[in-house]
Amino acid sequence: MSLFDHIARCNAHDLSGFLPFVVDGRTVGHIRKRHLVHLERFPDVFSLSDTGVALADRLHDYDARSAAVDSVMRHLAETGVITGWRDEPYPVGGKWGGPYAFEIERAAAAFLGCRAYGVHVNGFVRGDAGASDVNLWVATRAADRPVCPGELDNMIAGGQPVGLTLKENVVKEAGEEAGVPPALAGTAIPVGAITYTMENALGLKPDMMFCWDLELPADFRPVNTDGEIAEFRLMPAAEVLHIVDTTDDFKFNCNLVIIDFCIRHGVLAPEHPDYEEILRGLRR
Repeated sequence: MSLFDHIARCNAHDLSGFLPFVVDGRTVGHIRKRHLVHLERFPDVFSLSDTGVALADRLHDYDARSAAVDSVMRHLAETGVITGWRDEPYPVGGKWGGPYAFEIERAAAAFLGCRAYGVHVNGFVRGDAGASDVNLWVATRAADRPVCPGELDNMIAGGQPVGLTLKENVVKEAGEEAGVPPALAGTAIPVGAITYTMENALGLKPDMMFCWDLELPADFRPVNTDGEIAEFRLMPAAEVLHIVDTTDDFKFNCNLVIIDFCIRHGVLAPEHPDYEEILRGLRR
């Protein structure tokens, strides 16, 4: 295991097994070829061909598209094709910030291969020994989580739903996951984004994680309020990076957020033999 191994894992995919999902002449996702059988029975919503998947011509506006696709995705959830329904709408199509083509349920994003967005917050405390002396709050995911139960996680993270700004979502997730008061959570600073494209059992995950740094007082102690986190530990960032470098203990995409944090705070130095590849790999 190495730092770059985590980046490679999050970018492992083979598009030869997928067809593009095209709306308004723009590719908004990729659907696994063997999953097309689930869409064939809905010709009033999806138009299938040997070269790609499109929406039916009758669906020409945001609301109509959203409702029609949602009806199909709910059917697939009822039949067990899609699992983990959350009632969280995600935007589809267009660049970040919109305008978007339609919206879908979060759990369906990988099935359609649409980009999903999320926020990941590095909760950290400064030490006294210089700029690179920082400690990170590390969360352990609850044992009943549907994704990566019991694995280590960033202090705060969550999907980015329709209807909230990134900052509003950071404040909401900070309160739910770590009991951070709104005024303190509002001091979080946006520090960029990480992108990757990963194939999983359901389909394709071309995800974008917006990263935030939240400096916390030395006496602050996070407390989970939504049952998603089992415990928090404050650890030297160098030690956290070592765990990433030598194990699979962290949830797969959280490794990338930690690597990015350690680069920006001087914990991971340019002398690292994979430094250039790591820099490129975080934003593919």
